[in-house]
Amino acid sequence: MRTKLELFKRYSMFFGGILFNALGIAFITRSMLGTGPTSVIPYVASLKFTQFSFGTFTFAFNTLLLLLQIILLRKKFQKIQFLQIFVNLLFSVLVDVAMFLTQGLFVDHYILLVLYTVIGCIFRAFGVSCSVVADVVMLSTEAFVKAVTDVTKKEFSICKLVSDTVMTTFAVGMSYYFFGQICAVREGTLLTVLLVGPISKFFTNKMDFAHHYFAIDGEFVYEQKLKIQEGKRLVITITSLAGSGGRVIARLLAEKLSIPVYDKELIDMVAERGHFPKLFVKKHNEKLYSNIAESFLLENYNFNNLKFRSHRNLFNTQCEVISDLADKEDCIIIGHCSNYVLKDSPNVLNILVTAHEEDRLEYMQHKYRISRKQAKHKIRMQDHDTERYYLHFTGQQWKDSSTYHLTIDSSLLGYQGTVDLLEKLVRQHYLDVDKVKVSNRKSFLSKLFGV
Repeated sequence: MRTKLELFKRYSMFFGGILFNALGIAFITRSMLGTGPTSVIPYVASLKFTQFSFGTFTFAFNTLLLLLQIILLRKKFQKIQFLQIFVNLLFSVLVDVAMFLTQGLFVDHYILLVLYTVIGCIFRAFGVSCSVVADVVMLSTEAFVKAVTDVTKKEFSICKLVSDTVMTTFAVGMSYYFFGQICAVREGTLLTVLLVGPISKFFTNKMDFAHHYFAIDGEFVYEQKLKIQEGKRLVITITSLAGSGGRVIARLLAEKLSIPVYDKELIDMVAERGHFPKLFVKKHNEKLYSNIAESFLLENYNFNNLKFRSHRNLFNTQCEVISDLADKEDCIIIGHCSNYVLKDSPNVLNILVTAHEEDRLEYMQHKYRISRKQAKHKIRMQDHDTERYYLHFTGQQWKDSSTYHLTIDSSLLGYQGTVDLLEKLVRQHYLDVDKVKVSNRKSFLSKLFGV
């Protein structure tokens, strides 16, 4: 449940995003190199019927899209979406204001016109990012695509691509009908499609801290401290650099402590709980996207509200599973942002495992039976995926030592030596607390101390 203060912050960012979005449209349109796909139909109409403004047709077009949502969704249409009327009205007014403020920008120099288009794309991208991160309501152009997605069960990015193509094609037809030539669809339209998505992705990644700012009243960074609380479970999270042996260490430590370890096992649990296809969970396990094409379509061409993104829902379900495991049993959890998910939980020991580069390369070569060059590439790609995944969902750097209780170099003592060290740490800080409940305590102590 969002507090009033959080809602105020979110809506403030959202309305700021609308302002920049409108300013971006004005810059792109004033370049005379064409305008964006979502604004091209209203702009062509305003060129024909000059007694009405660009903003007026923008409001009329967005209202039409709202009506189409109602028709498509029927009983599934949520009444709160009528807020789009107010949002569309404000957006349309801001479009007219922005067009008025930029009316003196016209120049007869192609390079400067291209520059105007690029500046407009930057403004639009920033506005889109603010709207996405605010996570409150959507403009009708995006909400319409979301409705189509719900009805057709297709990916949002695909529906968005089709929607923009149809709008642009329809605008071309309008231009020929009204003027006998193409108007408002030029190279600037293509630039908008190609630039707004990637730039928006950049801004969104940089503003990901805002999710935590909204929720915790501006406290961006936490410092992890070991907490001991009687009667709580013993949970160890192990995060590791690729090739540092974190998974091996986790399995060996779990054997010594006679507690379960969860890594790939989480895939089945998350799929079942969230009703996701198992293949989808496996495909996006600790990585945002599986290939370059999917990354471009879903990141650069998907301006959908974050709460509708399947990746966000997948991560939320993963957090629920991890939290339930921590409450239910003593265990070791490998990766999956578990140190962040359980950062406020008592009796949780968060560990980051690193290793020397040579040892990491050797590990990867033996595990995957690949060359040294391939191992180096695989390490770089896995660490990059983890970094992007962790930053996207937590707003934190995954290798930041302040978010762990212990950072240990497995090259120093080797895998078994590292396990022995961690076992002693657990014994000293957990087993010496008399009333800490550990599953199968008698067998646990017998195995641990050889009694």
